[in-house]
Formats: sequence, structure tokens, C-alpha cells
Amino acid sequence: MQSRFSRFLFAIAIGGLFHFSGAVAFAQDGDAGNPTQWIVRESKHLRLASDVNEPELLEDLTQSFDAAVPQWLAFWGMPESRLKNWKIDGYLMRNVDAFRERGALPASITPFRHGFSSPGTIWVRYQDTRYYNRHLVLHEGVHSLAFELFGAGGPSWFMEGTAELLALHRERVIVPKRLSPESEEPARTLLAQSMDPFTINQFPRNRADTPGWGRYKIVARDRDANSLPTLKSVLKLPMELNGKVEAYTWCWAAASLFSQAPESREAFLKAASRGSDQSEAFTSEFYRDVAEDWPVLSARWRLLLNDLDYGFDWSRHRIALSTSDPRATGAPVEMRVSSDQAWHSTGQWFPRGARLRFAVSGQCQVTTDWTSGPAGISIEFHRGAPLGQLQVCVLPIASPDQGTLPPMQIQSVITKTDVARQIASGNSDADAVDSLVIQGTQEVLIREPSWVLLRINLPIDHQPIASDSALGYQVKVVPVR
Repeated sequence: MQSRFSRFLFAIAIGGLFHFSGAVAFAQDGDAGNPTQWIVRESKHLRLASDVNEPELLEDLTQSFDAAVPQWLAFWGMPESRLKNWKIDGYLMRNVDAFRERGALPASITPFRHGFSSPGTIWVRYQDTRYYNRHLVLHEGVHSLAFELFGAGGPSWFMEGTAELLALHRERVIVPKRLSPESEEPARTLLAQSMDPFTINQFPRNRADTPGWGRYKIVARDRDANSLPTLKSVLKLPMELNGKVEAYTWCWAAASLFSQAPESREAFLKAASRGSDQSEAFTSEFYRDVAEDWPVLSARWRLLLNDLDYGFDWSRHRIALSTSDPRATGAPVEMRVSSDQAWHSTGQWFPRGARLRFAVSGQCQVTTDWTSGPAGISIEFHRGAPLGQLQVCVLPIASPDQGTLPPMQIQSVITKTDVARQIASGNSDADAVDSLVIQGTQEVLIREPSWVLLRINLPIDHQPIASDSALGYQVKVVPVR
């Protein structure tokens, strides 16, 4: 995963980079400690050699690679025929020195922590988990693919971001195969034993989905330390990332955002065709393409990093934001907030100095056993706030100037005291909580032109319960005059 395109001229100069028909001899099986007996597995698009005596792993890696290629092409909108005859060589290395001694890893390539690629060859250091071996083979394969399709991969934020994006997948659940009548051993092809199809560009549902990957740990750490980077600072990352996992994390997150957001998807895909340009001009042209919508993209970035965790799903985070949203008129806004989506926008922006209060009714099914009102339930919490609590976020339109993001301004809308006061007033039936309209006493002050968003505080992987389709909070946003 070390930046490699600055060595492009070197890769071209040695032409093809040590194909397996060269000086190093390989056997299909044997003593992996003997470099003349390195194991080779070959598929349509990858010929892989390794000193790791795990034939099933190598078969899994080559088959996964072949399964990823058409998905990569589909991502870029290209036909499968474009890579009909494309094939690269690969090395999965436990003893890196042995590969250098035999000439399979050129001395000109400086040491790297995880992987390295050229137009026709990839090198990957053996990892402790099957998933991460597969992830790195795919990551480096995307870099080689970028040479083939686009001449190179562009600057680091784009190059490493797309490689991480198109390498990310979920560890497959493997089920034992029935023994064949001719043998007591099950078939060796792991891909054929998988319960799920091999699919790239999927967010992990839990740690078991991506063992060894560790990007969410970095996001959570920097979120807790209020040191998350701005989107613009990611686009300014240096060409050489030197294997820093943090930098790869932000490149991946930015690539995911740009490829998903309606404001940037077309520009992001188009930018790949300029892959041979690794200068600042590449980023400048991309920025010009999305400049009109940059405030929206910056806002989406803040929301993404605030929420990103195991179980994140873009389908629940497609909030409607636009630079064309009208200015608030001062009239109340009525809206429904449901649990099948994360943040909900009021559909307008509020000027500096505006003050808002809220009136809320309804319920939310937060678990199979518990239903919540807008103040939340006090017996279960998520990220320090009661489960089911209705929350408001004031999201500034202006992009942050500093290199790190300021903390998100998120607070509750209705308190337990508001609920108790409403019931004690004698104007409401405490048993009819689904129709009880709670008048919030807290004011939300708009300190700069901002969007105002609402959500129900639920775990990131919350799945709406069957009966939840008719539930949610009916909210009236009331400007205070």
C-alpha cells in the first residue's frame, strides 16, 4: 500500500517486472521454505506465487481477484471485454529477503509495510488474517489496473482512496462442503464454499467482516480526540503516504463519499481518466467540477465521519441537502422523523441569530421490547444519549477553515422534564403517549448560516422493526420571534 507511482519510470524501464517465466523457478506444491519450490496458483487475471505453504489461501486469492475484475470495470462503467486479455503477476511473501535474493523483488524497490505494485506485478507481505491478505492483493491489483486503464492512479488521495474502496469487501462465511464420493477430502476451492457472493465496495457490518483492516478504530480514535481532518485537507495529502494507515483511512472515506454523493459521483468517475496526472492540477480540476456543491460535500463529510462505524450503510444516510435549499421564512416547519433513515433535513437553511424550539409527538420502536418517546429511554444508551432520543444538529454551511473538523453541534430536542411537565399540566392523557404533543423548552441558537437536521438516536446498524413502519416522530420546528 506504499505509494508507488512516483517510481513509474522505474517500472517501465524494467519492462514487465519479473514474470514467472524468468529466472525464478516455481513448483505447484512443495517445500515453501525452498525458493525453488514456491507455490504457484494461476487464474484468468492473476498468476500468484508464494512462499506460504497454504494452497487453499492462494486459490482463494486468485479466484477472488478474478471475481473482482468485472466489478471494478462495472464501477468505472467499462465492458468486461476491456480486460479480456489482462493478466498480472503477484507475489505473496512471508520471507521478503528470499524474494529479494532470488530477484523476484527488485532491490530498487524500497522496503514497504504492506504492498507494492507496478503496471504488471504486485508484491504483498503475508498477513495474519485471510481477509487482509485478500484485501491487500485486491488493493495492489487496483493500482495495476489503474496503469492499464488510465495510465496511473492520480494523486495519493484519489489513487489510494479508489484502491481501498475497490478492495474493501466482507469476509465470507464458509460452510463445509459435502464429501465427494471419490474422496474423503472436501473440494479445496474456498470461493465455491462461500454462502455469500464475493462483492467489493461493502462496508463492514462488524469486526469479523474485515479482520486486520482496522480503519474504524482510527475514525473512532480521532473522533473522540476532536482531530478528524477536513475534506479539503485530505485532498492536500502528499504523494508519498509512507504506509501511514491514518492517511489511507481518510483517502478511503473521501473516495466513498465522492463516489456516493450525487454532487460528486460523475466528477469522481470522470477524474480517473486523468490518472497519469499526479500533479496538483488533477485535484484542482476535480475541485472546479464540484466547487458549486463543495459546501454540501463538506457537510456530508462531517456527517459521515461523525457516524462512521461498523454497520454504516449509505442507504440510511442519503440525506437531502442542497445549496439551492431556500432560506427559512420564519414560518413553522412540520416534518416526520423516522428510524429507517439517519439524519433528516428541514429542507431549508437558517440565518445567523435564528432561534428554534420544537413540538414533538409520536413514538419509535427502538428494540423488540421497548418503544420510546422523543426524550428517549433511560435504561439504554447510544453514544452517551438515551436510545430513541430525538436529536437536532446545527450544520454550518461554510466549510471549516482549519485542518481539523470542529465538534458537531448535536443536542436533544425534548427532555424528560418537558414530558413530565406536559403530563402534569392535566391537558394530556399520560397513557396516550402516541398522541401526546410535547412542547420543548430548549432553544437552539443558530450562530452562523446553517442547515438544521433531526434524527432519532439509534445504533448505526439499527434495523427497523416490522411494526415500526407506522412509527416515528412528528415534529414542528418553531422559530422563536
